[in-house]
Amino acid sequence: MLDRTKVPSDLWVQRLWVPDGGAPGRRPVALVTDKKRLLIGGGIMVLGFAVVIATRALQAPWTVALTALFLELVGGLYAAGGSRSGFYEVSPDGSLGDYLGRKRPDLNSMRGMKVQ
Repeated sequence: MLDRTKVPSDLWVQRLWVPDGGAPGRRPVALVTDKKRLLIGGGIMVLGFAVVIATRALQAPWTVALTALFLELVGGLYAAGGSRSGFYEVSPDGSLGDYLGRKRPDLNSMRGMKVQ
């Protein structure tokens, strides 16, 4: 299982998959996000939402709303990015092990759970 004290403080483990009885040789897999990138990306997306609200309140042309769409896109891409975000195997000692990449690995015969 994952030991939260062994995960760097700037990373956030969103979800954990543990092997069920059908896969005894597999290790747990964790989905990890970079906290700083998530907060900055979320802030950019909130700014984009504020542009939409201001566009409606000021009855500005909808072409201004395209700016908001661009900000939402940039914020989402930034929040999901980063070289440390992605899927990791969990080592036997409870720390993050091998980096599996950004794409979802094969999680068949594994049970997902939220990390508290």
